[in-house]
Amino acid sequence: MLSLTRLPHYGVAASSAGHGAMLHSEQIIDYVTFKTAWLKIGLGISPQGAVLISVKGDSMEPTLSNGDLVLIDTTTSKIEDNAIYVINYDDALLVKRIQRKYDRSVIIMSDNKSYGDEAVQGDLVNQLQVIGRVVWCGRRA
Repeated sequence: MLSLTRLPHYGVAASSAGHGAMLHSEQIIDYVTFKTAWLKIGLGISPQGAVLISVKGDSMEPTLSNGDLVLIDTTTSKIEDNAIYVINYDDALLVKRIQRKYDRSVIIMSDNKSYGDEAVQGDLVNQLQVIGRVVWCGRRA
């Protein structure tokens, strides 16, 4: 028997733009159904910690584009190099590539080279809240 999981799509967009505007909405606007086995085996995530949000902006292009739907594993807050995360930083919800340095600083990076990287150091690193790791994205044709 085929097992399916309905994941909530929240009415919030993580900005990939440099300034990181945030849409203040946490309502579920829809559900998207995935095969449970694909979530567990294919993506290696727990369906209970998976949510969907939209991307706003162009700083993560070509990897993520404005309007893309991203699947986030909210059960992970450990930063792995070269992975993309949804983070809350300075009261903005951002989708960015994160790199942790040996000196405990964090580099917030955009894939679009028109945008610069931002180094977060010292006590400011503690203000960086990892919402989850982006594990999948969907795009309209």
